Amino acid sequence: MIETIATADSNRELAPGYRLLTLDLKEDVPVRAGQFAMLKPHASLEPLLRRALAVYRVHSPRRISFLYQVLGRGTEALARVENGGAVEALLPLGNSWPDAIGANQRVIVVAGGIGSASVFMLCEKLASTGVDTQLLFGARSEPTAIGCGLEDFRALGLPLTLTTDDGSLGEQGFVTGALERELLRSGRPRSTIYACGPWVMMKRVAEIAVQFEARCFVSLEAPMGCGFGVCVGCVVAVKTRGTNEYGSYKRVCTDGSIFPAESIRWEVDPIAH
Repeated sequence: MIETIATADSNRELAPGYRLLTLDLKEDVPVRAGQFAMLKPHASLEPLLRRALAVYRVHSPRRISFLYQVLGRGTEALARVENGGAVEALLPLGNSWPDAIGANQRVIVVAGGIGSASVFMLCEKLASTGVDTQLLFGARSEPTAIGCGLEDFRALGLPLTLTTDDGSLGEQGFVTGALERELLRSGRPRSTIYACGPWVMMKRVAEIAVQFEARCFVSLEAPMGCGFGVCVGCVVAVKTRGTNEYGSYKRVCTDGSIFPAESIRWEVDPIAH
């Protein structure tokens, strides 16, 4: 983990409310698929805290991109960063996507909305290694899909099923419906699911994984102050072995952000509480 001042090479809008920020770093930073960074405009007092963003692409050890949705003060401030602007960066943070285990393993990647940012590097790796992979990409509408990097995912050449809530692009419906159909079609065995998206989507993905006896890993988002385990603002309720009672929590920043889906207490949304 390093703390540095990076330079914005570009910060362009992909679709209304969705942007791609590319940073040039002063030193080599090794980043693994699924890791994230804490970012804010340099010398900005508002907001005070950095914003956690998944690393979207690594172009070189000193050049990385972040795909993000402009939702609050932190991302609004980042959206105002101009080319050549300075950005405070703390990275890389968190764990990474585990490898699918065993020969003949099938992989299904579920990208929901801006959760696509966390799985793009994973898809790059899967596309390069020839693992049997199905990509399920869900968004609210065509502009949302474009803003969430759809064209980058298409360029990887992975088999792709696209769903939109309003039917403006791809199939109309939720991406979880496509997941159920894919598991029914493939006949269940030896599937590993990787998912990132809204909490309610991943809750349903976790339920489907149990139903079809598939391994499932999810990347979680939670309110985060520091990003390295001190503030404990990002805890998520997890199951305690041997009991269904509450009382066990893990930090999304240092214990995750990627967890086995079966370990999470999905009825406790860390964003809503």
